[in-house]
Amino acid sequence: MKFINPFLLAGLFILLSASGWSNGVLQPPVSDKPLEMSVSLFINKIFNINSVDETYQIDGYLEFAWHDERVRNFEGKELTSTLIFENDVAVEVMNSTIWVPAFELMNIQGSIEIPNRSIELHPSGKVIYDIRFFGTFSTEMNFRSFPFDTQVFEVVLEPFTFDVRYMVFKKPRILPELEKKPKLLSSWVIQDMRTLLEEDVYDNPEDPENPKLTYSKVVFEIKAERMTGYYLWQVLFPLFIIIMASFVIFWIHDFSTQLGVGFTLMLTVVAFNFYSASILPQLPYQTFIETIIIVGYVFIFLGILAVIVNSRLYGKTEKSEKSPLLRILRFVFPVAFLVAIFSLYFLFHKSK
Repeated sequence: MKFINPFLLAGLFILLSASGWSNGVLQPPVSDKPLEMSVSLFINKIFNINSVDETYQIDGYLEFAWHDERVRNFEGKELTSTLIFENDVAVEVMNSTIWVPAFELMNIQGSIEIPNRSIELHPSGKVIYDIRFFGTFSTEMNFRSFPFDTQVFEVVLEPFTFDVRYMVFKKPRILPELEKKPKLLSSWVIQDMRTLLEEDVYDNPEDPENPKLTYSKVVFEIKAERMTGYYLWQVLFPLFIIIMASFVIFWIHDFSTQLGVGFTLMLTVVAFNFYSASILPQLPYQTFIETIIIVGYVFIFLGILAVIVNSRLYGKTEKSEKSPLLRILRFVFPVAFLVAIFSLYFLFHKSK
């Protein structure tokens, strides 16, 4: 058994068999090889993406399929046609007659909702178990290039009890295929979908003969790029205009007006900083949008400093209005700011 934080236990797994372990008949098929379990994830929709909490909700289906010779003689009779059980009847069959393993959704938050389920028994011995589910999942997101970022939404699945000596995942699939249904989520463009077969190793202090247990794991990944229209026109463009507007202080004649414009626009940029902090989690690194805001601080501050130096050098006279320093900075600041913006964009774009 894996050792799991008890506070997360309720939200970590899908219990496919409610009380089967108390019945000695309900055991996995006996074999020299581990049971091969195929699994498919069909996604209807990914929604309610929360950047602050790094969570997202998924509406989808999970289908498990494996082979169990025992179902060919269902309830003491040879099975000649496919039997399908749904919802409460399916649960009753799993609790009393058919062995169904339990699984963990490793990155789920809270509990999972399963409104529908079914189990199919085939004369060949094939068992298919389907569930419809709704759940909130989490994964570590990379916001370095936000709002031009690309994220990977994951669903991570492991057996709850049986390690690789007894069960392994094979042939995982994620559906629908990308070209058939590209808009599984709004405000994002799906770039790729893939599955990964991995293994996790856990300590097993209760059994000195097997101090480590290895569990098969399947990872479903949906890679998507954020649609930047909202952030581009509602956040970055106004911020760009505000910072560019701060350079008018080099064209204004009155020193007090220069300072007033500079400090007012500085406070406006501070408001953008509060907004960016409200839509992102606390991060140990700088994002693209935060870096742009910092660059805005620097340029506005340097502009204020420049007019103060100009005033000290030339005084509050007509000479200060025609000073070579202001005439040079009228063009140097906008050009330097544009170069900084494009350089940062390409720098952060490479880090995606």
